[in-house]
Amino acid sequence: MKYVVALALITVTNFAGAACSLSDITISSMNAKFINKCSSSECFYMQGVAVLENSCAEPVGVQVQITAYDKSGSPVATSEAWPASTRNIPPGRYTFSLDQYLDYEPSITHFDLKPIEVNQWR
Repeated sequence: MKYVVALALITVTNFAGAACSLSDITISSMNAKFINKCSSSECFYMQGVAVLENSCAEPVGVQVQITAYDKSGSPVATSEAWPASTRNIPPGRYTFSLDQYLDYEPSITHFDLKPIEVNQWR
């Protein structure tokens, strides 16, 4: 019986955080590019920064997906990450690094970054 009550409390607690949805999270800016940091040989890596807007009433965890495209608009690479790891992002603006989110591919011409999941870490 204790397990049933505990399970019910966990379920109710998880629904309490459901007031925030993916539509409450936006990416307001992103600046990323591949740079060559080596002088004697080529060693490109991704460097950049993005700003996420959390319009939720309370802090939440956000997962993002970055996709790189070639000049024809075809996807070349993609990666998913939790910018704040397992910490909740407070309401408002949150700036985070995009360094090394994707491996270098010479055909990449532009990127897209979007939130794909919201979770409330407890």
